[in-house]
Amino acid sequence: MILNNLCELVKRYYPDGGQTLPRIFFVWAMHDEDGGLARVLTAAKTTMRVFSLTVETFIDDRLDEDRHLLTRAVIETRKRPVTGYDVLSTLCDSPDHRIYRALKSAGIDMTALAICAKHAGYVAHRRPVEEPVRNDGVLLQYGRDLTSHAEKGDFDDLSDRPDEIDRLFEVLLRKRKRNAMLTGPAGVGKTALVELLSRRIARNRAPSRLSGTRVYEISMGSLLAGTTLRGMFEERVSKVIGALQACQPAILFIDEAHLVWGAGRAEGAPMDAANMLKPILGGSKVSVIGATTTGEYHRYIARDAALARRFQEIRIEEPGKETTLAILRRHAGALEKHHGIRIEAGILREAWHATERHLSNRTQPDKSVDLLDSAAGLVEREGRREMGTDDLYRVLSRQTGRMMSALGEGKTRDVRGLEESLNKRVIGQEEAVKRIVSTLVSRRYGDIAPGRPLGTFLFSGATGVGKTELARTLAHEYFGSTKDFLHIDLAEYGGYDGVHKLIGMPYSSSRGAGEGVLTRWLQARSSGVVLFDEIEKAHPEVHRLLMGFLDEGRITSGMGERFDVRRCVAILTTNVLTHRDMDRVKLGFSSTEDREDPFVLLSKYFPEEFLGRLDEIIVFRTPGVPVLRKILSQKLAEALARLQEKGVFVIYDPERLLDHLLAGPEKPWGGARDMVRLIERKLIQPIARRLLDFDAGEWVCIELTESFYRCGIFNPMPLTHHPGPPPDFPDNPVGALDARH
Repeated sequence: MILNNLCELVKRYYPDGGQTLPRIFFVWAMHDEDGGLARVLTAAKTTMRVFSLTVETFIDDRLDEDRHLLTRAVIETRKRPVTGYDVLSTLCDSPDHRIYRALKSAGIDMTALAICAKHAGYVAHRRPVEEPVRNDGVLLQYGRDLTSHAEKGDFDDLSDRPDEIDRLFEVLLRKRKRNAMLTGPAGVGKTALVELLSRRIARNRAPSRLSGTRVYEISMGSLLAGTTLRGMFEERVSKVIGALQACQPAILFIDEAHLVWGAGRAEGAPMDAANMLKPILGGSKVSVIGATTTGEYHRYIARDAALARRFQEIRIEEPGKETTLAILRRHAGALEKHHGIRIEAGILREAWHATERHLSNRTQPDKSVDLLDSAAGLVEREGRREMGTDDLYRVLSRQTGRMMSALGEGKTRDVRGLEESLNKRVIGQEEAVKRIVSTLVSRRYGDIAPGRPLGTFLFSGATGVGKTELARTLAHEYFGSTKDFLHIDLAEYGGYDGVHKLIGMPYSSSRGAGEGVLTRWLQARSSGVVLFDEIEKAHPEVHRLLMGFLDEGRITSGMGERFDVRRCVAILTTNVLTHRDMDRVKLGFSSTEDREDPFVLLSKYFPEEFLGRLDEIIVFRTPGVPVLRKILSQKLAEALARLQEKGVFVIYDPERLLDHLLAGPEKPWGGARDMVRLIERKLIQPIARRLLDFDAGEWVCIELTESFYRCGIFNPMPLTHHPGPPPDFPDNPVGALDARH
């Protein structure tokens, strides 16, 4: 670039008149329109970023040595127009200059830089100054030439998608507004479609009117980088537009196109990249292709009607099974060559099945390609030559954070003991557990309702009978972690905004837009148990929303993003049935004629089309005394274990203590919650009150004697204080009996 032009640019950004050497270098780095400085720095084994950051540290300097260097550069050119390369070459011949020393300290080879700068200056002087430079240097500075990459074979591993390409050609061959906006889920292949377009053009397989067209991809991040001064971004965009018009026939591709909306906009100024592009988008000389997700398109571009009407939206849907397998076959060849391994055709089909089951909230073909690539890297690291099915599931186990037994790959080891483990945790509800496990097993081996969740259940019963506990335990035992459990209390979603709280607000640019409690969890977990507690308290719109969840295995966020819930278990709970209703349902387990179908009872409160979408309606039994005793024993062990963690050990007779807790005028019938309250009131509170008056050391041993069972109080004598761990029962002191008993 001519030195006079550089000085004019400096004057524009620094109106104080300080056209100093550091500012000349810094502005040149920001406005390297022909890419010459970038090529010089690359040849010298450095980058534009290192160069610009180094000279920026001297941006406010006004020293005599800088003026002397500029004067010397003018004299040495011998009346020829002075270029930036001449100034840089003069700097490279001044080892005592502070900028020279700083560049050298930054790791730049100043000898190589001097050679490259002199050669670039010689070439620049040979070119007539008046002759405009019409090349794609600006476009390459902020992006890449996709057609050039296609000519080198970089996109040979992409599988053709003729239907989508034809739709793209339809837009590009129009007379006006020849601009396409590719929308669809992330990973569906929007960028790959433009690369396929470049490959078609490079191989002369495009319509004749597009013959010789170049496809340039521009990065919005590169355009924005370093634009610290007002007007720099606008000038870059203007130069890109000018270069694109000068390089016709050419197509501009903008990935993450929603970033043009508001990019470069300063506070109080309406101009941004979108407004700068609008004039050329409506004409007939330039074609622009954008790519963005459906949600981002509606959040940003569709809101600007003037911008949206200049594009033809082309929705890219997730490819089907056969198309995905064809794409995987092309990628498998490239992966075999890169990793030096062998991938059989059966592995590709298994990769598709595995990702469909366990990465349901990601899209094909991206998730299958990623799985194959990761598995190939695993095989290469282990020094093997062929990929197996187990390699795919090892990678999946790491990605999902679950062991193989929790993935459900047609092996019975993770469901064999499921019923038993659920019954250990949820006592007295064997019938409910059996029906849940039967549904999960049938969905795995003989699914007659494809497209639906793994299971949809409605739990009805009194409070404390184990409905929530069963849902939480199912998440832990079947899916592998309590993180796979989402508890939604629908009492909080009774208002008109209940749906928006679940799936997010539609098409809003406010912070957190598009994020709801349910959709946020589904973004992080593709499978698990979702508990909708107290469904009768939800707003009717929530009921309608859940119909799609229960029947079709999908849910759509407020931003239009679709989530797959086919690997989820949906559990709804209700307390609408009265005690009389519960008694009538109990008769249904016998052969009498007085049985009442829970569907009929619940249809008084819920629409039949809503209940008809459920796999099972399960009425939980109200526990009797034997079941209550088992629940109490379980909760008692948990409570005393927590005391033990705090250094309080209790010696007691288990049966005697259970009798004591269940005795009295109160006859609890509810379930686990009543048992917890009993233990809290009759055991934990007396112990806590007595310990307030006792100077406890490292641990305290309490023996429950006759006075406790008779009066519920502690005699100070059984309280003993020891400085070390209990010597008599170090392994399991809870429940141990003294020899006197």
